[in-house]
Amino acid sequence: MNLTTKRCLSAAAICGLSLGIFGCDKNEAPAEPAEAALSDAQAAEIADATVATWTSMDAAKIKALYAPGVVAFDFSAPDLVTERAKFDEIQDGFAAAKFDAAEQVSRNVQILDADTFVMNGTWNITSSATPANNSSVRCTDVFEKGEDGKWLIASEHCSPVPAAT
Repeated sequence: MNLTTKRCLSAAAICGLSLGIFGCDKNEAPAEPAEAALSDAQAAEIADATVATWTSMDAAKIKALYAPGVVAFDFSAPDLVTERAKFDEIQDGFAAAKFDAAEQVSRNVQILDADTFVMNGTWNITSSATPANNSSVRCTDVFEKGEDGKWLIASEHCSPVPAAT
């Protein structure tokens, strides 16, 4: 193989690699636009609104916070709740407990992606009408953004705060 042939083969190889790396396929679909990231401030705003709705003691508004297929461990129910009718019944009981204050003791919001975040926290909830209902609760709520842009709780786990040892 002479020098001219080697140079032609080398040039052809380089052109082929360049087309493979930098070429463009006209049938290629345009890139999807990147989803807008959920900011810490936006997640905190959603979490604050959720807590305000819980303290409203309005059963319909409370139930509207949750996705149709919500799965939950409620602090007042011993078993995992997977049926919406049972979940709604528990929320009706929560609203009927007449809590008039929920003091947030701690909270952490973790953004998982543009459509999912987790809120963990502890609250002291009190009822002046029924002091026997006063308790400290810790909850983990997983929020998912629906196709309509609305944020709903898809999974919740609440339990009494254990006594300090």
